[in-house]
Amino acid sequence: MSVLVMAGGTMQMLSAQQKAHIVVPASRVLPMATTLSAISASPGTISFTAADPDLGSDAGSSSATVSWSTSGGSAASTWTLKVHAAAANFANCATVPRSAVTVTCGGVSGGSAGACGGAITLSGTGQQVASGKESTSTNAPYSVTLSFTLTDSWSYIAKQSPSCTLSLTYTVTAP
Repeated sequence: MSVLVMAGGTMQMLSAQQKAHIVVPASRVLPMATTLSAISASPGTISFTAADPDLGSDAGSSSATVSWSTSGGSAASTWTLKVHAAAANFANCATVPRSAVTVTCGGVSGGSAGACGGAITLSGTGQQVASGKESTSTNAPYSVTLSFTLTDSWSYIAKQSPSCTLSLTYTVTAP
């Protein structure tokens, strides 16, 4: 940037570094993103007692509650909860596939218009089990209750020890 200055009838040129300008038009105010807390699931372990494959299925020992909170949400934005199992089979029980587990949403609280999706069969890709509108409150709590059912089969060879395990991943998206 150059500036011309008239001093005592003579012209002098002064040089200065150009400063950066950031211009945000008033009509383009960018919304703030929702801040999401850590997700927790309780209890951390659900057990199945698959005693008789002739019964067809076995309910989990309890439901799990998946919880989180948000701040800076927008009532116009929708949150989603997805679940998946990365491993194709239960650890220590290679004959029991993740697809033997069905996840069913039993209830949603937090935000507004919370709704359960249909029951899903576990896979390696996140599948939506619940959704709702975000709360605009600070530290707004959310929770989703999930139940688990194991479809039992005579082809599943389970071990007594060590126990068979399958880790799940819960993913919340809150734009």
